[in-house]
Amino acid sequence: MSGLRPLGREDLDEIAALYELVMRSGTRRPPTGLASYFERTLLDHPWVDEEIPSLVHVDRDGRIVAFMSSHVRRLRLGDAPLRLACSGQLVADPEARNRAVGALLLRSYMRGPQDLTITDGATDEVRRMWTALGGEPSPLACITWTKPFRPWRYLGDYLLDRGSRDALKPLARRLLAGPDALTRRATGGLFRPARPATGSEPLTPEALVEHLPSLDRTLRLRPDYDLPFAGWLFGALREVYGDSLLAALVRDGRGRVLGWHVSTVRPGEVAYVLGIAATDTGAGEVVDDLFHAAHERGAVAVQGRLEPRLLEAIGRRRCLLRFTGEALIHARDPDVLGAALTRSALLTRLEGEWWMGHASLPFAGTP
Repeated sequence: MSGLRPLGREDLDEIAALYELVMRSGTRRPPTGLASYFERTLLDHPWVDEEIPSLVHVDRDGRIVAFMSSHVRRLRLGDAPLRLACSGQLVADPEARNRAVGALLLRSYMRGPQDLTITDGATDEVRRMWTALGGEPSPLACITWTKPFRPWRYLGDYLLDRGSRDALKPLARRLLAGPDALTRRATGGLFRPARPATGSEPLTPEALVEHLPSLDRTLRLRPDYDLPFAGWLFGALREVYGDSLLAALVRDGRGRVLGWHVSTVRPGEVAYVLGIAATDTGAGEVVDDLFHAAHERGAVAVQGRLEPRLLEAIGRRRCLLRFTGEALIHARDPDVLGAALTRSALLTRLEGEWWMGHASLPFAGTP
């Protein structure tokens, strides 16, 4: 029978082949690890919710022609539990796109029982579908901020990325090292973060769960982390980012927890922020700790998503701003939507799908 239905384990090989066709090699021969990736992230996730499943669209011959992944998170609005649904990969067979199967999947998903629906990796096509179905951009989260440390190398990489000329990057970086050194000497501390007065230690799943309540006094809407989810989250992050993952718990001079930051940092590249959490007065110090740590690891810049809680801290640190329009949000209850868009909410990229780069990994057995 044709139509929409929840994703089942028996569908994993078929959706892996469809994803390989549309998003990876252009063939229907996925690596052996791709189906296992979908099983781990969509069916064996500790917060999988049978009422908010990943969806597939089946044609009259029983063939899957589209699917959409669902990533469920648990939140608290005050003392009330909420469910957040993040719509992830939305993939349609090229031969079926004229049947609007992607829009049908998204419409069904957004009508689900969740209290809040988000996506933070929207393309222009997805954004048009979302807004037609009642969703809207999350204003500040649609803005990306960048703090350059080595401005000429950052600019060189940015221009080469726009032209897809990756092969020229190593040469450009060598040539621009000299101008970077001169600029950094001439501008004092503008591009060289000072060592902060804070102390930091590795952020573990246990610490994430333990110290989230220390932020509660100023948060109205926040993740409701537990240890099974936090363990899964850190394992998945390491699977994607390996040794480049930087996760730090930040304390002030008296040892009090100010917050934490999670990012991916590779020497000579832009560091990408996955999440920053801080007390109401500690955001600036947590951001300073992140900037210093990323600079010491050799990052050319740090880039993250502008969120209401970070507005002042980022605005005071001479960061570049750029509109991307990737973050979208939908809620039927105006109170839930309003809470999600204020500085009393903690909703970082860790609650979305932006960081989930598993599906681009080579995996074992790649053709």
